[in-house]
Amino acid sequence: MGFKTAIDSGRATVFLEGRLSFQSYPEFRAATVPYLDHPEVKEFHLDMSAVDFMDSSALGMILHFRQKTAEAHKALAITHSAPAIAKILKVVNFGKLVTILP
Repeated sequence: MGFKTAIDSGRATVFLEGRLSFQSYPEFRAATVPYLDHPEVKEFHLDMSAVDFMDSSALGMILHFRQKTAEAHKALAITHSAPAIAKILKVVNFGKLVTILP
Protein backbone atom coordinates (compact mmCIF):
# COMPACT_ATOMS: atom_id res chain seq x y z
CA MET A 1 0.00 0.00 0.00
CA GLY A 2 2.09 2.96 1.16
CA PHE A 3 0.02 6.14 1.27
CA LYS A 4 1.85 9.29 0.18
CA THR A 5 1.34 12.88 1.29
CA ALA A 6 2.30 15.94 -0.75
CA ILE A 7 2.09 19.55 0.41
CA ASP A 8 1.45 22.31 -2.11
CA SER A 9 0.04 25.82 -1.62
CA GLY A 10 -1.31 25.14 1.87
CA ARG A 11 -2.91 21.82 0.95
CA ALA A 12 -1.82 18.39 2.08
CA THR A 13 -2.97 15.84 -0.46
CA VAL A 14 -2.95 12.29 0.82
CA PHE A 15 -2.84 9.77 -2.02
CA LEU A 16 -4.63 6.65 -0.84
CA GLU A 17 -4.52 3.38 -2.74
CA GLY A 18 -5.72 -0.19 -2.62
CA ARG A 19 -8.05 -1.44 0.07
CA LEU A 20 -9.14 0.87 2.88
CA SER A 21 -10.06 -1.12 5.95
CA PHE A 22 -9.21 -1.42 9.63
CA GLN A 23 -5.86 -2.94 8.65
CA SER A 24 -4.87 0.22 6.76
CA TYR A 25 -5.41 2.51 9.77
CA PRO A 26 -1.73 2.64 10.86
CA GLU A 27 -0.67 3.74 7.36
CA PHE A 28 -3.53 6.24 7.13
CA ARG A 29 -2.58 7.69 10.50
CA ALA A 30 1.10 7.94 9.52
CA ALA A 31 0.17 9.77 6.29
CA THR A 32 -2.19 12.26 7.94
CA VAL A 33 -1.69 12.97 11.64
CA PRO A 34 1.86 14.39 11.43
CA TYR A 35 0.53 17.13 9.15
CA LEU A 36 -2.21 18.31 11.51
CA ASP A 37 0.27 20.63 13.25
CA HIS A 38 2.16 21.56 10.09
CA PRO A 39 2.06 25.39 9.89
CA GLU A 40 1.74 25.49 6.08
CA VAL A 41 -1.18 23.07 5.88
CA LYS A 42 -4.61 24.73 5.91
CA GLU A 43 -6.58 21.91 4.29
CA PHE A 44 -6.42 18.21 3.53
CA HIS A 45 -7.53 16.40 0.40
CA LEU A 46 -7.89 12.63 0.48
CA ASP A 47 -7.26 11.56 -3.12
CA MET A 48 -9.18 8.31 -3.56
CA SER A 49 -8.50 7.75 -7.27
CA ALA A 50 -6.50 4.58 -6.58
CA VAL A 51 -8.80 3.13 -3.89
CA ASP A 52 -10.59 0.02 -5.09
CA PHE A 53 -12.30 -1.08 -1.86
CA MET A 54 -13.42 0.49 1.40
CA ASP A 55 -15.42 -0.90 4.27
CA SER A 56 -17.30 0.69 7.17
CA SER A 57 -14.17 0.91 9.30
CA ALA A 58 -12.58 3.06 6.56
CA LEU A 59 -15.57 5.40 6.72
CA GLY A 60 -15.09 5.60 10.49
CA MET A 61 -11.39 6.26 10.01
CA ILE A 62 -12.17 9.22 7.73
CA LEU A 63 -14.79 10.56 10.15
CA HIS A 64 -12.30 10.36 13.00
CA PHE A 65 -9.79 12.28 10.89
CA ARG A 66 -12.50 14.83 10.06
CA GLN A 67 -12.88 15.43 13.79
CA LYS A 68 -9.12 15.88 14.15
CA THR A 69 -8.95 18.33 11.22
CA ALA A 70 -11.85 20.33 12.68
CA GLU A 71 -10.09 20.51 16.04
CA ALA A 72 -6.98 21.78 14.22
CA HIS A 73 -9.11 24.34 12.30
CA LYS A 74 -8.29 22.78 8.94
CA ALA A 75 -10.60 21.80 6.09
CA LEU A 76 -11.03 18.26 4.76
CA ALA A 77 -12.26 17.03 1.38
CA ILE A 78 -12.38 13.73 -0.46
CA THR A 79 -11.28 14.02 -4.09
CA HIS A 80 -11.08 11.92 -7.25
CA SER A 81 -13.11 8.99 -5.95
CA ALA A 82 -13.11 5.96 -8.22
CA PRO A 83 -16.66 5.12 -9.43
CA ALA A 84 -17.19 2.24 -6.98
CA ILE A 85 -16.00 4.38 -4.07
CA ALA A 86 -18.10 7.36 -5.17
CA LYS A 87 -21.14 5.07 -5.16
CA ILE A 88 -20.44 3.94 -1.58
CA LEU A 89 -19.99 7.53 -0.42
CA LYS A 90 -23.26 8.52 -2.09
CA VAL A 91 -25.26 5.59 -0.68
CA VAL A 92 -24.23 6.41 2.90
CA ASN A 93 -24.73 10.18 2.39
CA PHE A 94 -21.12 10.84 3.30
CA GLY A 95 -21.28 14.18 1.52
CA LYS A 96 -23.34 15.51 4.44
CA LEU A 97 -20.35 14.93 6.71
CA VAL A 98 -17.29 15.50 4.53
CA THR A 99 -16.86 17.69 1.46
CA ILE A 100 -16.64 15.51 -1.65
CA LEU A 101 -15.02 17.08 -4.71
CA PRO A 102 -14.76 15.62 -8.21
